[in-house]
Amino acid sequence: MRGKRLEAFVLSVCLCILLFGCGDKNYGDSKATRRRLASNRSTKSELKTEYEENYNNYMVATGEASELMLVYMVGSNLESEAGLASEDIEEMQKCGFLNENIKIVICTGGANYWWNDEISKDEVAIYEVNSGTDKLNKLTVLNNDNMAEADTLTAFLDYAYDNYEANYYSLVLWNHGGGAVLGYGGDERYDYDTLLMSEMDEAFSNSHIVNDGRKFEWVGFDACLMGMIEVAELLTPYSNYLIASEEVIPGEGWDYTCLKKLSDGTDFSGVNAGQIIIDKYADYYDNYEWYSPEYTLSCMDLSQTKTVMDAFDLLISVTENDLINGEYSNIARQRGNTKSFGIVNEDLCYDTVDLFNLSENMSEAHPGEASALQNALNDMVIYERSNVENTHGVAIYFPYNNKLYAEEWVDEYSLNDFSETYMQFVKNFTETFNGAPLTVWDISGDDASVDLASDDNTSPDDLGEDTAGDDMAAESENEIGNLGSLGSFLIQLSDEQAANFASAKLAIWEIYENSDEGGYGLWIDSSDVNLSSDNVLSSGIINKRIVLKDTAGNQADCCATEIERGDGYAVYKSSVFVSFLDDNGEYDLDRSFIPYDIHIRIDSANPNGVITGIYPFENEDNSSLLPEKTSVTFDQGCLIEPFSFGRIIEFNDDGTVKPFDEWENYSGVFYGFSLEGDLMVDMVDIDPDIEKVYVYSIKDTQGNEYQINVIQ
Repeated sequence: MRGKRLEAFVLSVCLCILLFGCGDKNYGDSKATRRRLASNRSTKSELKTEYEENYNNYMVATGEASELMLVYMVGSNLESEAGLASEDIEEMQKCGFLNENIKIVICTGGANYWWNDEISKDEVAIYEVNSGTDKLNKLTVLNNDNMAEADTLTAFLDYAYDNYEANYYSLVLWNHGGGAVLGYGGDERYDYDTLLMSEMDEAFSNSHIVNDGRKFEWVGFDACLMGMIEVAELLTPYSNYLIASEEVIPGEGWDYTCLKKLSDGTDFSGVNAGQIIIDKYADYYDNYEWYSPEYTLSCMDLSQTKTVMDAFDLLISVTENDLINGEYSNIARQRGNTKSFGIVNEDLCYDTVDLFNLSENMSEAHPGEASALQNALNDMVIYERSNVENTHGVAIYFPYNNKLYAEEWVDEYSLNDFSETYMQFVKNFTETFNGAPLTVWDISGDDASVDLASDDNTSPDDLGEDTAGDDMAAESENEIGNLGSLGSFLIQLSDEQAANFASAKLAIWEIYENSDEGGYGLWIDSSDVNLSSDNVLSSGIINKRIVLKDTAGNQADCCATEIERGDGYAVYKSSVFVSFLDDNGEYDLDRSFIPYDIHIRIDSANPNGVITGIYPFENEDNSSLLPEKTSVTFDQGCLIEPFSFGRIIEFNDDGTVKPFDEWENYSGVFYGFSLEGDLMVDMVDIDPDIEKVYVYSIKDTQGNEYQINVIQ
């Protein structure tokens, strides 16, 4: 470790950012997408200009095509900082789509700067995109210049519908996505104001196409977290199909070369469009050059929405009865075992889960209702592709992991015109979730024992601090990947504790080399934990740690914290600071020590780990705590220095260890390396002779966390 390079104030700020948020600055590849929304809820301006009142201001263009595809492109920081909207426009122009079959009309705005010289940051304008040219055909400028206003979206839809004849109308909503709670888009020019669900509903319901008795053939979101049943229900009166992602959008978003295949044929249905768009999207990330981004994308038949909602309401009704009858913790565990999306780090997620997987977890209690919902969802999702387990194409908001924002987000969510049955269930569930603890967790180190693997089967009671390292002999294969095992921790819970137990983590800390103050750094933590029928909580003692390296052989230790675990896989986060080179090959002072999160997946196919994303974060006054899971690449020669989460163990007067939150901050950075070739991860053996301590943290079904005493 380099030592205490950071001052205490800077360290505390960095730690707060690590725990509670991230931003969007990217100093790597400009093509790297940053899907973030801002939560600053500015008062909406009173822009109520009607399209009809300004018709004479429009430079009317007309056209006919089999399909008219509209793209509502809220540039936001994605455009101003990296030119991602401009690059997607260029991708459309160059892909060779047939102008006579598809007309593409875009609406641009919402960014403080546009990389395309033809687009002004000071206006919301409508353009026609033509194949084979880098020139845009500017059609008009809207009076409404806040793209987070319902009227602005309506004006765009009306202009296109009134001036273009087509057999099929489709719409892409391009920008950030925050799901059913936080809505879509973030207009950078208006403090990241967003289109909430109710405002999207207003925009569609007031449009000429809807009032003319027609529907969009499909509506798609090139935005994060919008593949939700709430979004599907909202759009059902206005569209035949929905194309959207349950998970955050990785990398460069949609692959718009799909337009070539869309325009080549004669089938412009939502079914065909969905398959073409999804295949292009999935194939792109299956062959991604830099690492292996996780992705989901599905096409939903909105004619099946009512059937899904009826089945869902029945399942929630019987689950609500369980909640009333004291089954909160069982329901919470069902929710906790469900695939979640938008996980930024161990403390920040967006509480959207796969609806099919949720019903699977509820099937033991209510098999008939769960099966009916699963059948309905299978009929609704006509095509989907994903490289993530337990994803089936439709998500739902279910507050549980994000305790910090649960109350605020439930209040926002309750404003949506969604199932009254589910709204009541969510309120009742959250009331218990945020209520007084259901049990007392007074576990100490005396309640735990260590069972280390050894050749002579030494009893845990016989193992002292000096002999523990010598007996770390028999390594066994971990269930997930290649973390190994030195034995197990065993903790006895009471009946009451076991009834309200949700999950636990075991963290391994090493003493820093040459640390006179007694500083310990976190190596890795894992929630590979089992609870037996007699209430014994056990977990394997990891025998491996994760390191970062490159193809040239450079390597650096890192701190890896588990942020997700599922059936056969685990995802870890490691934070790094990166310093980039200028054109002269010197370190650029303006681009030095930039923080990033690296996500690492371990599974049977990747036993030593694989990088699934590199995501920037920063602390901005107007930034939200919304998904920043976007792809970044690092330049050759840049300095990568892993962040070391460190503490000095504090003791009481009687020699016992104080609670973890009273340990003194000792964080810093490990020695790093200059990147040569590709960035990778690997597993290395833990040195049995290094002094270590183990900390067990337990989470109950209300999201409260408790640490037992340190075991050495």
